[in-house]
Amino acid sequence: MKHGFYSILPLEMKSKLCCIKKDFVVLFSVNLILHGFIGNTAISLCRKAVEKYLTSGETIEGKNLPDVFGEKIPVFVSLKKGNQTRGCAGTFSLEDTFAENLIHFSIIAAAHDTRYRPISQQELKDIRIQITIPQQPVEIPSIEFYNPETEGLIVKKQDKLGIVLPKEAKTSNYALRIGLRNAGIEDKEGIKLFKFKAQIFLEEKK
Repeated sequence: MKHGFYSILPLEMKSKLCCIKKDFVVLFSVNLILHGFIGNTAISLCRKAVEKYLTSGETIEGKNLPDVFGEKIPVFVSLKKGNQTRGCAGTFSLEDTFAENLIHFSIIAAAHDTRYRPISQQELKDIRIQITIPQQPVEIPSIEFYNPETEGLIVKKQDKLGIVLPKEAKTSNYALRIGLRNAGIEDKEGIKLFKFKAQIFLEEKK
């Protein structure tokens, strides 16, 4: 079973966050940097996955792709319409391959992100796909050590966790509030903060 999460967590998704354990920060052995061709290929795969699912309800297979798509790489897929997010889903888990994660989370973002109405076939032409590949999270002593323009934020307390992707908040304090809200944390006492850099690929405007 796949397990994923987004930076804003619907309540019904919180029970599925077993892809991150107590020591989730050791999941990464290396930080991977992908070049533009791979990013464009990944975006194309996401679009094909969404188009196929919206037209037939079927899931495509990732075939004839560069070798890196067979590696286990965490990813978040965001669907943008103008300046608005229309859906997003992803994972830090290294359980599945890059191709599997791209296909799976593209479909979730388009059709099963309960915070938004599902994307229609007609609307898809106005959607731009963004892929965020997170790097190794690093624990920080306070929110002052986090830059929302270039880094993502993880807010954790016991088994509760909230994520904010890079550029989702304009200030660090606002990002912290979002992370607390997403995680359902009311008392900041005892929280742990992690920041992470990410490589981001955004589909070109048509």
